[in-house]
Amino acid sequence: MDYPGILNSIKRGVFSPIYLFHGSEKLLINRVCEQIKSKLLNKELEAFNLDVLDGEKVPAKQVIDIANILPVRSETRVVIVKNPPYFLTTKGQEKDDEKALLDYLDNPNLSCCLIFQVNGKADQRKKIYKALEKSGQIVEFAPLDKIKLEQWIKAFFKEKGKTIDAQAVEYLRLVGSEGLEKLEKELEKLDLYCHNQAQVSLEDVQTIISKNPEINIFNLLDSVANKEGKRALELLAYSLTMGEAPMAIIYRLVSHFRMILIAKDMLNQGYSEKQIRERLKAHPYTISKILKQSHNFNLEQLVKTLERLLEVEVQLKTGGGEAKELLETLVIQLCYSK
Repeated sequence: MDYPGILNSIKRGVFSPIYLFHGSEKLLINRVCEQIKSKLLNKELEAFNLDVLDGEKVPAKQVIDIANILPVRSETRVVIVKNPPYFLTTKGQEKDDEKALLDYLDNPNLSCCLIFQVNGKADQRKKIYKALEKSGQIVEFAPLDKIKLEQWIKAFFKEKGKTIDAQAVEYLRLVGSEGLEKLEKELEKLDLYCHNQAQVSLEDVQTIISKNPEINIFNLLDSVANKEGKRALELLAYSLTMGEAPMAIIYRLVSHFRMILIAKDMLNQGYSEKQIRERLKAHPYTISKILKQSHNFNLEQLVKTLERLLEVEVQLKTGGGEAKELLETLVIQLCYSK
């Protein structure tokens, strides 16, 4: 089952006595837990019918004892176990604990909703994982794919009564690559900044969103392709300070300029923007930006740029100079050459 699936089950009032929630998106896991609590627990009696346990500190046998407690003036109790080690590859558990868990999974207390929250991916090879798969439900909260992440961003602002530009969504998607928890904090700041606006623009996003390595690289590529030398050097320095590998910067530049070269060549041959987008399989905003940047170069210059990038790549691999100086010289050449 996935995130939309568990939400649909909760909406229909269909619950399992045991859940394993695992994956990197803690924000989604916490939200699902809140929805389960909201549906199953009376707020006034929550203190009697809810237990939140640290799985690294509370032994599994004690978890089972707590799960077997009967609810107080309610049909159901909820027990949430955070960071249980028994579902991870690197950590094991005592045999007695494993037996207690397996016995409970074989005959769970139907008046308790027991939720295990694993930060990261659970080990599917473990006996306890396979047993839970039969007696309960397992939901993996993996990072959202590109389309779902864009929908999530749009839905956030729709709920706030705002719309957001496609370019701004594409930019924010890079923040989402670091997880929804960080992204939501940035969106909240952005919403406050645009409190009296009906639409959020790319400029708004670039003004308010905190720097992160991925966005910095994104801006570095654009600055070089736009021949903005001063800004490109500042962004390069920031990337290196943040620990970005020089070879990774070269690879990204090669990929970016290869895309510009293909787009430029197709444009010269009379292909439409739509046809170029279909060939390159890129976001409309990305293609629009690439085509605009292609006007800064002719085909010969783009070929020479890729050749120069290859030269620097070889120099970096063979120790042909200090990485920072090689990259700075490269950026100056690419931005200021006629």
